[in-house]
Amino acid sequence: MSSSVPELFLIDGSSYIYRAYYAIRHLSTSQGVPCNAVFGFTKMLLKVMRDYQPPQLAVVFDAKGPTFRKDIYPDYKANRAQMPEDLVPQIPLIKEVVAAFNLPVVELSGYEADDLIATIARHKEREGLSVTVVTGDKDLMQIVSARIHLLDTMKDKIIGLPEVAERFGGTPDKVIEVQALAGDSSDNVPGVPGIGEKTAKQLIEQFGSLEQVLARVDEVKGAKRQQNLRDFADQARLSRTLVTLVDTVPLDLQQYDFVLQSPDAQRLAALFRQLEFQQLYDEFAPRETASPVQACDYVCVCEESQLDELCCGLEQAGCFSLDTETTSLDPLQADLVGLSFSWQPGRAYYVPIGHVGGGAEEQLPRDKVLTALQPLLEDAALAKVGQNIKYDALVLRRAGIRLQGIVADTMLQSYLLFPAARSHGLDALALEHFGHRMISYE
Repeated sequence: MSSSVPELFLIDGSSYIYRAYYAIRHLSTSQGVPCNAVFGFTKMLLKVMRDYQPPQLAVVFDAKGPTFRKDIYPDYKANRAQMPEDLVPQIPLIKEVVAAFNLPVVELSGYEADDLIATIARHKEREGLSVTVVTGDKDLMQIVSARIHLLDTMKDKIIGLPEVAERFGGTPDKVIEVQALAGDSSDNVPGVPGIGEKTAKQLIEQFGSLEQVLARVDEVKGAKRQQNLRDFADQARLSRTLVTLVDTVPLDLQQYDFVLQSPDAQRLAALFRQLEFQQLYDEFAPRETASPVQACDYVCVCEESQLDELCCGLEQAGCFSLDTETTSLDPLQADLVGLSFSWQPGRAYYVPIGHVGGGAEEQLPRDKVLTALQPLLEDAALAKVGQNIKYDALVLRRAGIRLQGIVADTMLQSYLLFPAARSHGLDALALEHFGHRMISYE
C-alpha cells in the first residue's frame, strides 16, 4: 500500500460475512436472535477503519440470485452448502450496520462481489488511486498491480506483486492460467483431472499460458497427464472463463460517494443496544442522550432530619429497593460502608456510615442509623426489592439485622427471563431496560 497517492479500501463483504460467522460461534441475544456474524463483521470493519484510516471506503456484497457464470456452467458452485439457517437473518443486520457507518454498499444482480471489486479497483486505478481490497479470497490475486493490493486482516497480511508471483509463479494474469488447469474445488470449477495447483503452476511457468500447454501437450511429462489435457481441453477453457473476473461490470460509479463519512452514532447505538453488544453500545451511545434520567434527586443522609424523612418515606412506601455498599465482595467478611434506598422514580437516598477520609466526619453515627432502620428492614409487611439481595441480607445479618419481606431479586428475574444474556449485572440491566448508563466509581 502506498501513502503517496489517495487510497480507496474495498471490503469483500460476502467473504467476510462467512469468515466472521465461522470465527465466532454460538452468539445470540437474550431473545435468541443469532448475532455472531454481525458482531465479527462489525469488529472487522472497525479494525480496518481504525488501523488504516482509509480516506475512501466501500463494502461490496454478492447480490441475491444466480450470476452469469451459472448460465455458462450450471454446476458452478453446486457443491456449496446452503447458507446456515442462523446466518440468513444476520445478513440484513450486517447491511444495516454498514449503512449506519455511512458506508456505500455495492451489489449488482447477475455479478459476484469479486467482479464488482475488480471493476471498481481497475476504474479507480486509472484515476490514479491506490486501491486496497480487504479479502481472504485468492481469486482476487488476478487484479493485483503496482497500485492494487489485497489485505487479509485475519492473517494481518498484505498481498502484492511479490506474493502473487510466489504463489502462482508469475504476474497476476498467470493466476487465471493456473486456476484454469487446477480448477477450484470451493467454487466447483472443474479444471483438468489429475492437475493440482502445484503442477498447474509448473506447467504455466514452462509454457506461459493454458493455450500453449494445450498446443504443446506432447512436451508435457507423463502420458496420463497428456491424455487428460487432450480429453479435458474444453473443460480447461471453460474453467478459465469461470475464474476470470469481469472488470467491465456496468456499474454507475457516479452514484457512490466513497469518501469516508462520520458514522451515524445514534443509529449505531440503537442497533448495538438491540443486538446487546454492550461494549459497542457504550462506545457509540451519544453522551448527552445515554440516560433518559435527567433530573434525579439524590439525597445524602447526613443529618437527623434527613434520616427521619427517610424512615417515614420507607414506612409509607409499602415497597422499596435497597442496596448496600461494603468493604468486600464476600458477604461473610464485608463491613457496611453505606446503604441506599429508593421507592419512586428519580429520587433515592444514600446513608453513609462507614466512610473514611474527606467528609467522613459529616456522617451520622453507625449505631444511630442502624437502630432507626432496623424495625423497617425487619418488617415483613414492607416489601423489599434488590439486585442479588441475598448478598445484602447476609451483610445486614452480620450487622445484627434480619432482613424480612424480600419479594423480588432483579438479578434472578433477569436470569429466569433471559438465561442466554451475557450479563445480569445491574449496569447491564439499567442500560438494557432503561437506556441509563450508571455512574462508575472505584
